[in-house]
Amino acid sequence: MNKINKEYIDLYINSLIKEDEKLKEFREYCEKRNLPIIHREVGQYIKLTINQLKAKSIIEIGTNVGFSSIFMSMAMNGGKVVTLERSEKFYNEALKNIKNFRLENNISVLLGDAVELLDHVEGSFDIAFIDAAKSYYGIFFDKCLKMMKPGGIILSDNVLYQGMVASDELVVRRKKTLVRNLRNYLKYISDDKRFVTSILPLGDGLAVTLIK
Repeated sequence: MNKINKEYIDLYINSLIKEDEKLKEFREYCEKRNLPIIHREVGQYIKLTINQLKAKSIIEIGTNVGFSSIFMSMAMNGGKVVTLERSEKFYNEALKNIKNFRLENNISVLLGDAVELLDHVEGSFDIAFIDAAKSYYGIFFDKCLKMMKPGGIILSDNVLYQGMVASDELVVRRKKTLVRNLRNYLKYISDDKRFVTSILPLGDGLAVTLIK
């Protein structure tokens, strides 16, 4: 459960969201392991965006065990997801999970540091989904920006970071630098006239940026 909205609101919203049974089992497995996967309400918004854009190409920063890649691929019902993961352990686990869903022809997992890998990814994308090291969101965004199709959307997850980004009273000392970087990032994507950005209190905070 996130720390932004009232619990009863989250519970009600989530009760309205229907998930594929196999995907639901995968989510429950990930939650038992306390893996950082997308919240249901964030997933529903991503699904809406995919359908709204009729998206057929997505680049994702931060694969983890592959849940969001699988979710987005299923929502596209085809198309291509390119996802980047720096942990070899999660990379290998993601490959197994993707194969289990028979989506290995739709999802390409690249192993390495996204800051370096993004300079070598070819193609253009309808959607970028950023969900990795929070202090590097600005770098990830600018590198993804070069690959976006006109009218594409960049989604940045966990941007309110347990409410700390919105309130100094919630900030713990060891997270001060991370919070400052996220605040600078949100100001950048909100102020730049090339974009239209909305910050939504979904999950742990979702930034939605339309590329004009």
